Amino acid sequence: MKWVRPSRICGTVEAPASKSLMLRATAMALLSHGRSRINNPADCDDALAGLRVAGQLGAGIEPNAGFIIIHGGRPIKGTQLDCGESGLCIRMFAPISALGTERTVLSGRGTLLSRPVGLVEKPLRQLGVDCRTEGGLLPIRLQGPLKSGKITIDGFLSSQFLSGLLIALPLCEGESEIIVQNLRSKPYVAMTQTLQSHFGVSVSASENLDRFLIKGPQSYSCTTCDMEGDWSGAAFLLVAGAVNGKITVLNLQRRSNQADKAILDILEDAGAKVSVADDGVTIEKNRLRSFNFDASDAPDLFPPLVALACSCEGKSVIRGVGRLKHKESDRTIALFEVFSELGAKIEISSDEITIQGGLLSGGTVHSFGDHRIAMAAALAGLNSKKGARVAGWQCISKSYPKYFDDLKSAGGNIE
Repeated sequence: MKWVRPSRICGTVEAPASKSLMLRATAMALLSHGRSRINNPADCDDALAGLRVAGQLGAGIEPNAGFIIIHGGRPIKGTQLDCGESGLCIRMFAPISALGTERTVLSGRGTLLSRPVGLVEKPLRQLGVDCRTEGGLLPIRLQGPLKSGKITIDGFLSSQFLSGLLIALPLCEGESEIIVQNLRSKPYVAMTQTLQSHFGVSVSASENLDRFLIKGPQSYSCTTCDMEGDWSGAAFLLVAGAVNGKITVLNLQRRSNQADKAILDILEDAGAKVSVADDGVTIEKNRLRSFNFDASDAPDLFPPLVALACSCEGKSVIRGVGRLKHKESDRTIALFEVFSELGAKIEISSDEITIQGGLLSGGTVHSFGDHRIAMAAALAGLNSKKGARVAGWQCISKSYPKYFDDLKSAGGNIE
């Protein structure tokens, strides 16, 4: 158990590498003929799962100090793929693994076993793939080859499957068209397209990203990629500075395609002192006021924003609750129970969470096995009467293994 006591934050921390970018780079390097290099690779469990899957599909993986070499362009092998607990890994690699002709089974562990994956079945079948799940759950059994075609998919639950299709279809003969309904997390689709351009592949999209045209066959070219800092993990550090001190987080790009860079605008709206430089971002505590934010395109911001709202004067509203049910936990329930236990006045109605600001009492909570819930509970402990004891904190290794170490190095009183 980690005990995060009331603490004043003051320090400089380097943001962890983006696992979202890392997984996409790994997939494209797998499909590129030759030797690609990934600098500053992410080392969290999800990133390691992506490397493991790429290796199982035929890539040569060569780890080095500070970078990874991926030897790609080899025939896609049929095999048993272990995606760990990574939702991005399972949804993105489903169409990529279907580029091969051998039977492949994609499975995972822990909370991923209860997360819905049935959205991949119909579109992949329409593209020539024999694909089935266990009643919408893992494992996914499929056999390609994937073929070009026209399909319609629903992007409300996740944009990750769309990213997998965008990565895989350029390698097919002929032209493909994808119509997307209810797309959320649009910045992550833009991230996929930008990285594809870096690997020499182009995909045409409508202005509002509801229609994609993919010409084939194209080919990915091996290249070098520098992994930028992860705004999703850094958001917790930035909120820590805003609620109780001052923090500088390095390796963050303001022009990033990551949806969670929106945390900067929210912190400014809430009254925190925000300073952006070429090498990082500095956030300093100030009198904080309530805020309103629609997190539909950035659902991973819900946990740190609930923690932020507890330190703001007045009533804050965060919309987009519908995106929270199928995460590592049902985050709507997890956030309500954890923060209520810590003394927050929190209400859930329709598609929004309302939080009345005020000093938390603190207490003992469980992470629900969800990395972002564990990190948010730690934030709550910083600005509370008696701190927060977080059981099940080890799940942070999914996205940010060094979180508690970094928070402690910046002044957090953590035992």
